[in-house]
Amino acid sequence: MKGKGGAAGNYFVLNTGAKIPAIGLGTWQSGGDLCIEAVKTALDAGYRHFDCSHLYGNEVEVGEALSEAFESGGINREDVFLTSKLYCTTNSSKRIENTVRVSFKNLGVSYLDLYLVHWPESFAFSDATDPPWKSASEYRQFSNRLKPTWKAMEALVESGLVRAIGVSNFSVRQIEELLQFANIVPAVNQPVFCREGALNSSPSNKAMFKDNQWILANLEPFNLLLSLSKKLNSQAHCVSTICIELPYLHSYC
Repeated sequence: MKGKGGAAGNYFVLNTGAKIPAIGLGTWQSGGDLCIEAVKTALDAGYRHFDCSHLYGNEVEVGEALSEAFESGGINREDVFLTSKLYCTTNSSKRIENTVRVSFKNLGVSYLDLYLVHWPESFAFSDATDPPWKSASEYRQFSNRLKPTWKAMEALVESGLVRAIGVSNFSVRQIEELLQFANIVPAVNQPVFCREGALNSSPSNKAMFKDNQWILANLEPFNLLLSLSKKLNSQAHCVSTICIELPYLHSYC
């Protein structure tokens, strides 16, 4: 369900009842002082949704910017919607709780609003943040680990460590398989960003949407940002690179 409200404008209501801002700042490929300043600037501009991941290697910087905002008294933790992701080198059911606690420490928070299974793949365990193409020889089929991984994700909700769980980069087949045993239906599917015609990720796809109140990240906000950028460019204004690049950076990883 879509609605209006909050400093960031449009939001969606998850199947948990929580409100997720429709437009957020993706933090992939942003590090160091650049990341800190980007998050600060986004907060000043009214952003209240930040998409993070252990893989991105910059949750410490995101946390530094957030902590400064919280300490200033102008923004509370409850005002910000934080998403992070479980990477495929740490999706063993025995390592999931420890992994999310690492994100807590890095971000300086005690809970996450949303935690996603980053990729439907499994690689050899590593504390590093190497992307999958550096570990291709370690690839293993994820299907036999999907159920225990999801059960461990559900345990995070039951223990109060995260408020909602979801998936990222899952195919329709993988989502169908997950729904066969899930006690907690994923609140979000964050698909790879695809141009028109490349992927049918729409409410007409019954496997992804029937009775499940899916929230599909990335697709609708892009049209809004594209329209805004064209309007501003026509007026000879400078358009923020963060705004224009967000749908791409936010969704390829």
